[in-house]
Amino acid sequence: MRIECDVLVVGAGPVGTTFSYIASKKGLDVVVVDRKNEIAAPLRGGEAVSKFLFEEFYQDLPFLEKMHTWPIEDTVIYNPVSKIITKEQKWKSFMLNRKETEKTLAQAAIKAGSKLRLSTTVTDIVMKGKNIDYAKAKSIQGEIEIKPKIVVGADGVTSIIRRKLLGDTLFSGIKDWGCAIEIEVTNLDLDSENSMQLFMGDIIGGYGYIFPKGNDRADVGVGARPFYGKNPFTSRSPFEDFYILAELNPDMNRQLKRASPLEIKGGIIDLSAPLYPVYGNTILVGDSANQNFAYVGEGIIPGLQAAVIAGQKVAEAIESNSYEVLKQYAEEYEASFIGQEARRTVQIKDNISSVIAMDLPNDIKSMLTAMLELEMIQWDGKELKTALKYKSIKDLTDYAKKLIIKKEMNIEINLR
Repeated sequence: MRIECDVLVVGAGPVGTTFSYIASKKGLDVVVVDRKNEIAAPLRGGEAVSKFLFEEFYQDLPFLEKMHTWPIEDTVIYNPVSKIITKEQKWKSFMLNRKETEKTLAQAAIKAGSKLRLSTTVTDIVMKGKNIDYAKAKSIQGEIEIKPKIVVGADGVTSIIRRKLLGDTLFSGIKDWGCAIEIEVTNLDLDSENSMQLFMGDIIGGYGYIFPKGNDRADVGVGARPFYGKNPFTSRSPFEDFYILAELNPDMNRQLKRASPLEIKGGIIDLSAPLYPVYGNTILVGDSANQNFAYVGEGIIPGLQAAVIAGQKVAEAIESNSYEVLKQYAEEYEASFIGQEARRTVQIKDNISSVIAMDLPNDIKSMLTAMLELEMIQWDGKELKTALKYKSIKDLTDYAKKLIIKKEMNIEINLR
């Protein structure tokens, strides 16, 4: 069977369906394919998003306004020597009903005119010069050839579209990565139902977390970067790290000791710098283009921003019959606040990596990491050289408090 369309979107996650909604609203004939049998199953991503950035999408995606389920008012960072509380605007969050959000986005795209085909796996792409001529796919209806004018790779970290464009290896384009295990649990004894909690200093290159969801539920887990171990393939898995942390970290243990799992999730997190996302008649959006906030591995907000811009620019490209217009998508995303923030978070992550690699006491490392994460130290590391001069926790904490006052930040540090 052969299908012709304006746009082929590979990947029906939140980014792919957001693009499809925008493009279909512009009158394009959009075909969306995904190898999964069900939208948002298995669920691989997290559910926490920045409150003020998420609200920015209500104008373009009004149905998102009803998708958040629980407000996060502050973030608490525990490390071996301190408890740090930030009420900064950028750390206020929403917890999404992620499955319902993804299905709502898919439904909106379908109502706008997109054609969604699940259980459909792209197996190969055929090039014509620098452009994709058509894609081969397997589906429950048999072999399919899809011939589009433009192709959108929204198929995540291990994107087949990216691999075909950049080199046919599983991790093509990925230079820095992490992995995570996340468990939805119930029967909790939370310190606060509206505080996001991070547990730093116990896992090299990673952290544990508790993200409350209301209704006596929370997402808990560990994000880690295996390359910090001597051998990534013999190091403990994030699953093992989580259960060890939940048992031995007193702040985590007292809140989770009676907890019981409801769902287990996990996946790879791409922490590389964003890729240039335009290749002839093909664009990459979301995780396939490394569009995420690298210091926390959050990709929903950057992905949505890219998808909205891309949907508009693809419509213009088809209307003008010019692939050159697609380059404006890359330019506008990079120039946007979210695009710039994604670049900044790569620098923050790299600064944290440099501190972790230093020969310093763990207490000092954990405090410096928190200072970088919360941007007490400027995102480009401007004050890091000064911070490294302090050899005691008390002196380093005093310096942190001076930075908080100087920058008028709403952050509180309590030594323990």
